[in-house]
Amino acid sequence: MSPNIFDQISKEETLTELISIFGRKYVSKKPSDLYPYSEDATESDPHMPDFVVLPKNVEEIVQLIKFCQKYSIPLVPYISGNNVGGLTIPEYGGIICDMGKRMNKIISINESLMYAILEPGVTWGQFKKLLDEKYPTLKYAYTYAPPYASVVANTLLSGLSDHSCAYGSMSEFLNGLEAVLNTGEVVRTGSCFLSKEMKEDNWFARYPMPDLTSLFIGWQGMTGIVTKAAVQLWPKKKYNTALAALVYGDKTCAKVVQELGRTECCDDVSAMSSTVAKMTLGLENPSQYEQEPDYAVFITVSGNTRELLEAKVKYIKYIFDRIKAQEGERIFLTNFFTLANLLGEKFTIYYDLPSVMLPMVEYSGITWVGTYANPDIIGPLLIECRNVFAQYSRAPLLFMKSMKASHYCVFMAITRYKKYEELEKIKELQKKFLDLTLEYDCFPYKTPKWMTEVIRERCNPGWLKLLDMIKRSMDPKNVFNPGKWGFEF
Repeated sequence: MSPNIFDQISKEETLTELISIFGRKYVSKKPSDLYPYSEDATESDPHMPDFVVLPKNVEEIVQLIKFCQKYSIPLVPYISGNNVGGLTIPEYGGIICDMGKRMNKIISINESLMYAILEPGVTWGQFKKLLDEKYPTLKYAYTYAPPYASVVANTLLSGLSDHSCAYGSMSEFLNGLEAVLNTGEVVRTGSCFLSKEMKEDNWFARYPMPDLTSLFIGWQGMTGIVTKAAVQLWPKKKYNTALAALVYGDKTCAKVVQELGRTECCDDVSAMSSTVAKMTLGLENPSQYEQEPDYAVFITVSGNTRELLEAKVKYIKYIFDRIKAQEGERIFLTNFFTLANLLGEKFTIYYDLPSVMLPMVEYSGITWVGTYANPDIIGPLLIECRNVFAQYSRAPLLFMKSMKASHYCVFMAITRYKKYEELEKIKELQKKFLDLTLEYDCFPYKTPKWMTEVIRERCNPGWLKLLDMIKRSMDPKNVFNPGKWGFEF
């Protein structure tokens, strides 16, 4: 049974206090307003919050945290609701702090030092539009996410981008951040720590000082509420192109992704099963036919001169020829835009990021076990995941990506489903994928409550003890997003 979270203060008194902080217009307890925060498209169990508030600044969040800590009321940070992982579902009710609606300013861009300071509600589309219009020499790394998703949320969750092959996960792009602690104190991490007044123009690096930024990365809001982030930008190179390859064989495709990443010629290398690629073209229930390629691989390449770009493309072609000779499998390599012209405009979503793959989200449910993985095990893992999909009579929706020059990679097994008809079957399927990937020493990068319950049983005891120590030190009353990672309220 859930605890009575309003045993120290009534709901009526709570409502009065919240209105005094945010104003009546920005507080709600209406079921119709609360319902969208109670669930997402995944298999995670729903839970209703008691209130939702829409802050406009850090000062309001400071007051909110002090209030929640005083009366031990659960507080769940929320931005755009596109995490697809059950991460913001309020396991014990309480208050949703929705920063996506009003805290959405691009505070500043330092063109010389190539970083931007963003509030949590800044979206991919908003950020890209400003850079394209006012800072044409700079770019950010974009993701396979809708234009209305949060940049900061993706960064804090170590998400993916179209420069992951070159630079790694999005969390590695953080120069520092601002967060509010359980005491209501505002802290900033990164190079601005030397300035007592914490100047906005001194956020150019994260190291070599103790890396306090990591106290908020991957923690799903359990250690405090992040209110600003300083993210790295990149020079926009003059010459750009993209290649596409159709590949036969699970192990061959895994080798292609790994070897291309190691060339250091590619900005991004992503591969997906042919069934995922077909969905882009609007096929509702795609299947793979005999003699059809197993995977489509997409590669982006850039250079400051045409000669450099051409040299990179030449070396990439050499890698393909070498793998084809070694593996004896069929591989067809072409210019991506040539293929897109043949297959239609929809195919360009893999290049024009951020974007929405509509067939992927047209059902009421979508979920995946998405992991960071050892590149050496991807070939065998692909084969085993295909067998799991076959057991459930589902097309294999598989995705992989080279990360940081193939020091590691991303592996995902994706499932679209009709949430209110197939939920129990999908929970069973997800559990099989989780067990399988953990057996291969993969680690999920989005961990809903049910996943962490499984993972905790397999964790190194020392790692788990350190996790618990940090959480209890930074949130002794377990107010921040309780229920996640085994920290029950």
